[in-house]
Amino acid sequence: MINFRIIYDIIIGLLVGINMGATGIGAGLMTVPLLIHSGLSFKESVSVSMLMQLLPQSILGVRNYWNEIKWSTSLRVISASVIGIYIGSYIIVKNIISQRIIYKFITIFLFGSSIYFYLNFWH
Repeated sequence: MINFRIIYDIIIGLLVGINMGATGIGAGLMTVPLLIHSGLSFKESVSVSMLMQLLPQSILGVRNYWNEIKWSTSLRVISASVIGIYIGSYIIVKNIISQRIIYKFITIFLFGSSIYFYLNFWH
């Protein structure tokens, strides 16, 4: 019997990896919704996304973008994100904010981002 979980995981990984390499977007933005759609819970999906960011899966992409890296900006953003990731994961794991509110926030953020990109880059 075919294990569709393995097939889904590989397809999701390839799609997200290609998108991350091409746009820098994917670890959470694409991975979490795709994993939820494939049957994982919200927390399980976020944990996979967190683990992806922990591992050096982006090393080959960093190599390709090496001459474009703004090191001071990168280090500030990465340092602040460590704190933000801790706070965000704590809020969700401890159920301080419901998953429903997080989904609403993500929807509004993505909708706003989509409008911004449409208005600034589609003409």
